[in-house]
Amino acid sequence: MCLRAGSATIEVTVLAPDLFRVGIFPDGRTVNYYSEAVVERNWDTGVVRIEEGDEQLTIITAEASAHIALNTLRLSFSDKHGRIFAADDPELGMGWFPESPTEKNVDMVNPGAILGTPVRVYKQHLPGEHYFGCGERTGDLDKTGSHQLFWNIDPPRGHTALQNNLYVSIPFTLVLDDGRAWGLFLDSTGQVEFDLAREDHERSWFEVAHGDLVYYVFCGPTPREVVARYTDLTGHTPLPPFWSLGNGQSRFSYETAEEVRSLARTFRERDIPCDTIYLDIDTLDGYRVFTWDQTRFPDPAGLFAELRDLGFHIVSIVDAGVKVDEQFSIYTEGRERDLYCKTVQGTDYENAVWPGVCVFPDFTNPEARRWWGEKHQALLGVGVAGIWSDMNEPALFIPLNSTMPAEVVHPGGGRTRLHLQVHNAYGSLMVQSAREGLLQLRPEQRPFIITRAGYAGVQRHALVWTGDNSSTWEHLALSLPQLQNLGLSGVSWCGVDIGGFYGDATGELMARWTELGIFQAFCRNHSEKQTLRQEPWVFGEPYESVCREMLKLRQRLLPYLYSLFDEAHRTGAPVLRPLFWAYPADTTTYALDDQVLYGDTLLIAPILRPGHEYRSVYIPAGTWFHYWSGERIDGPAHILAHAPLGQPALYVRANTALPLWPATSYVDPAASDLLTLLLFPAEGSGQAMLYEDAGDGYEYQQGVYARRTITCAVEANEIRVSISAQEGSFVSPRQRARVELHAMSTSPQSVRIDEQEVAWQYHPDQRCVVLDLPAIADEQELVLCLEKEA
Repeated sequence: MCLRAGSATIEVTVLAPDLFRVGIFPDGRTVNYYSEAVVERNWDTGVVRIEEGDEQLTIITAEASAHIALNTLRLSFSDKHGRIFAADDPELGMGWFPESPTEKNVDMVNPGAILGTPVRVYKQHLPGEHYFGCGERTGDLDKTGSHQLFWNIDPPRGHTALQNNLYVSIPFTLVLDDGRAWGLFLDSTGQVEFDLAREDHERSWFEVAHGDLVYYVFCGPTPREVVARYTDLTGHTPLPPFWSLGNGQSRFSYETAEEVRSLARTFRERDIPCDTIYLDIDTLDGYRVFTWDQTRFPDPAGLFAELRDLGFHIVSIVDAGVKVDEQFSIYTEGRERDLYCKTVQGTDYENAVWPGVCVFPDFTNPEARRWWGEKHQALLGVGVAGIWSDMNEPALFIPLNSTMPAEVVHPGGGRTRLHLQVHNAYGSLMVQSAREGLLQLRPEQRPFIITRAGYAGVQRHALVWTGDNSSTWEHLALSLPQLQNLGLSGVSWCGVDIGGFYGDATGELMARWTELGIFQAFCRNHSEKQTLRQEPWVFGEPYESVCREMLKLRQRLLPYLYSLFDEAHRTGAPVLRPLFWAYPADTTTYALDDQVLYGDTLLIAPILRPGHEYRSVYIPAGTWFHYWSGERIDGPAHILAHAPLGQPALYVRANTALPLWPATSYVDPAASDLLTLLLFPAEGSGQAMLYEDAGDGYEYQQGVYARRTITCAVEANEIRVSISAQEGSFVSPRQRARVELHAMSTSPQSVRIDEQEVAWQYHPDQRCVVLDLPAIADEQELVLCLEKEA
């Protein structure tokens, strides 16, 4: 539907039955939906009807409707049950400013004369609405009553919750009102602002600083459906290489090859799980990108071969700046091919970062992206397994904590734009280049790339770590809502640096942070070179043992985590989920940001303050069991949980199977052929999913995977556990399975598999029934039945 309002063009488009796109193009500007975030999709819209009235046009799909009031022009949306949402404010509606209403983060004179002035849409804020998401944020989970700025920066050292914008900008919000959800994504890689009922509790507004306003409305009605459609639009998280899910160790920096060897040996000698070592910029020759310091790392290929034999993978850093040096071939080649960002005078833009004076690739240029991607061969060729993209906001040193001036020119290979138009996409485009390069150079392997900066859709290219946090209890607490909101914004693969980057951790802080960090999708300990060391053994006992046991628990949980990644890859569901994800009608969950769901099976409530071992925990509806003691809790209930060091408050949903490996020091799929299914039966039923494949490569796309559904139903004196027939053709190396049924107060009378009695063990001290399953044929369905005493 295309409308004219004075000199403006307004379009409302049905993209899917539950998704609408709105475009506002002021002052006769050309209609243009070019996007760095959106993946081209051709959904089946189904039957679409248009009803015309004297005062209103209505676009109707099977799931929702868009209502266009013609006098004056206002938009609103409704679901098939008539619920109205995302309605324009009747008084202010949408429009553009003749001049900027506030000073923007730009350094040029009157950009509006060239690019257009700010465009804003006001939406009604209903009394029960709560806003979540908004990408990488500080502060609370619930963003209602806040102002959100989307402009990527490298924040000052020790930033607090008052620092609004950080490294990643995702101008998407999920709105929840009495159990029903909708979402809004404003697609602009320039500066964006949201006012979420802060200025006026009856309205919110959404603004782009310059040009056109394009936004998408997701009709829900559940958080799962909103995020699923949002990730359909902006792309899904790729399946990771399995090794990358283990624990990682980093520091700025491990400065010599011998220091790295010693680090690796210490992990193995102390039996502390670690799979990945991260190498920061001190491995480079004068901080020049894609190089090695020949004095500190004279034989990187030999070193990395030794580390592979010990079970380690190496991830190496790649910064955005290229040192200006006539003897540096990467610099001169990029200059000769004209691949760098420009000043308005047409010279290469220069600023200072770690190597000194640098230039910066124009990642909006497809040729520059191909060239940069090819350069990763210098790292892959010596055995580097993954890429760490950093300083890609881009961060600059002059002035300190600055970024590119707004007037820097991105030639774009023929599609010229100013930096203020593409700023938030710079990091995403850099990791897009890295991913495409790795796919070209190593097509048989899944790329592993982490990034500090990005824009909506960054989840297609890389995982996000949240940058330079601090070794404080406050930053530990901030990490929980931060990761939940990132997950709600499509970035399921994310994590904060365990222990904190700036400042000195303590043993207690390190142990408690590890108790939470093992449940992050991305698990890495990282610290700054001027701080105290914080490897897991540094603080002595009892902290070393706590970190060891927690990291071993992560290794045991890897089959469960990998199954969650399969779900994220297919549906966009985050790994770490706010409680309202599973309980959207429970308004108590809306403000809970100090506890989190790990998938749908586990609930984690970490200790976030020093000297504490008790905390309040909200147990949502249903039956849950304390992981350590087997204590049963029926929700909804507020309880006081005892969480001594090494036993964080961790709860398992009844009747949902938790797949576990034996504890190992590193990810080795061949280390054991045994898979344990941990269950806490209770009245009712539950379901879980188990996904397996080769752990790397792309055979899963041809059906070489194994996905099974595990159900547990309890009625009267019978517990029935069913393992479904396998979907897919993958032959798992784990042909033996063990079932552990916990919180069993008595021994069963008998146990049958497919009506055949089998042996079992009952451990009264642990209140646990254990039985081993025989090998399972791919097409066979097993039913395990336990009969309890009446």
